[in-house]
Amino acid sequence: MTDPASGNFGDRLERAIREKQSVAAVGIDPTLDLLPPGLAARGASGPEDLASALREFCLGLVRAVADLVPAVKPNIAFFEAFGLPGLSVYRATCRAAAEAGLLVIGDVKRGDIGSTAAAYAAGLLDCPRLPRRSPEEAEPPPGEALLGPHDALTLNPWLGSDSVGPFLARGCGRGQGFFILVKTSNPSSSEIQNLRLAEGGTVAERTAGLVRGWGENFRGAGGLSAVGAVVGATHPAELNRFRELLPDAPFLVPGYGAQGGTAAGVVPAFRPEGGGTVISASRSVLRAWRGENRPDDWPGAARRAVLAMNAEIAAALKAAGRRGWR
Repeated sequence: MTDPASGNFGDRLERAIREKQSVAAVGIDPTLDLLPPGLAARGASGPEDLASALREFCLGLVRAVADLVPAVKPNIAFFEAFGLPGLSVYRATCRAAAEAGLLVIGDVKRGDIGSTAAAYAAGLLDCPRLPRRSPEEAEPPPGEALLGPHDALTLNPWLGSDSVGPFLARGCGRGQGFFILVKTSNPSSSEIQNLRLAEGGTVAERTAGLVRGWGENFRGAGGLSAVGAVVGATHPAELNRFRELLPDAPFLVPGYGAQGGTAAGVVPAFRPEGGGTVISASRSVLRAWRGENRPDDWPGAARRAVLAMNAEIAAALKAAGRRGWR
């Protein structure tokens, strides 16, 4: 991972995408049913063995895809489900990804009142970039926060500017970025996000306007802001509209693969001049060993799934006359 102090997150994201020639981000969402049989059997022996199995799975995934993608997106909820051992694995996963030169997008979806948001921001962002001893190290070095490192975080804006401001103030000037939930990939998102407002537009479109305003002062040399949007791949018809509303925002597009998002469907998320978007896939990569029926080669299966994803998106972009990077 490059030092965040070396530049604006938008510039760092574009650089990472260009270096890897890929716009894919692998979501790391470990569950017991995703573990290959050998690791699952070991994890059934007790909490320590479970943590060891989860660690091997997550760090193995990082190693398998590190040269193929610019970023990983570990979802903290799936680690929290395993208690403190799970959080230890989350930290080890983030650190291993950082050591491998990947951008780490912490999928934390935090959003609370100002003082609570400030506490969340401190816990998630105040991780000095010290030399790493090993991903397996039991405790962080003195002065380093428990969780992280993070290059970017996902945030929930439901409580308004008060809930987002502490993160932007703490992170944007240090090269860290944020992806704000605008139009999420889940089926029921329309229940709130598609509601029409009296002044026109939808709740999601109004949120996009807020995101644009929050990111105005955080654009990098290449024009891309450090403040971006989460827009689901499961809503391809709406991607054009959100890209119009947010021309300078990086997009994090979840829902590719298992949730139904397609390569052709995500093309409108990209900026007309190229770049500005990362496409996230989780289950289709993590459980690729099942589709191949090769549980003993789960790292290879994950790698092949990412190679296929990269090829599919590149072909769709080429067919549409767009580019994945500038």
